[in-house]
Amino acid sequence: MIRLFVFLFLTILLSGCKIDFNGDLFTADLIEVAKTGKSVNLPMEIRFQVSSCDEDLTAFSNKISTFFIDYKQIECGIGEDFMSYITSNISVPVVNNKKEFEDQNKSLIGYWSGIFENRNKPDVFLIMNLDKLSSLSDFVEKETFQKLSLEEGKFEINLINDIDDAKISIYSSRVDGQPIVFETTFELKKRDKITIESSNITSGHLEKYGWAPLFYFE
Repeated sequence: MIRLFVFLFLTILLSGCKIDFNGDLFTADLIEVAKTGKSVNLPMEIRFQVSSCDEDLTAFSNKISTFFIDYKQIECGIGEDFMSYITSNISVPVVNNKKEFEDQNKSLIGYWSGIFENRNKPDVFLIMNLDKLSSLSDFVEKETFQKLSLEEGKFEINLINDIDDAKISIYSSRVDGQPIVFETTFELKKRDKITIESSNITSGHLEKYGWAPLFYFE
């Protein structure tokens, strides 16, 4: 029993602090941003792992708010993994220029919708401000003695089709809970919605390089 307790304690101690992301994307917005160069902000919910909801988390939450746009804490509670999480609403920029996102320096996370290589329809990426990520990682490690890991967390995108028809090719991920290994095309009617959960490989690439592909319009 003592060995089991020590093992469990070390497992909890060594597990990385994580953030879960759940955001909404709309096909019309993605196409408009890619074609016009305008940017828009869309809603996202984040769940940030903390040591306990019983502690005074005001200063911690105030610091976390500096990494996002329109940060508003909703609640703190226990997740399905029995760990404590702060749940908050934020706004996330959708841009057609990754450098513009970095220069604005307002948000840790964003989307990049652009038209490339003689295509006439957008490719869509998750993007990360690596300077902000480094600063956030340093803060989290100082406060919690744990490393922040994007691979530990979950990126979940609700893609909502608000044009007449859309054909979307999605990279390796889970779509509506079903795993796909190869690029798979989905045909969406107006008002259809699919949920895309990125893989650990996508999260790892995002953490290292600041971008990761999600899908593209056919």
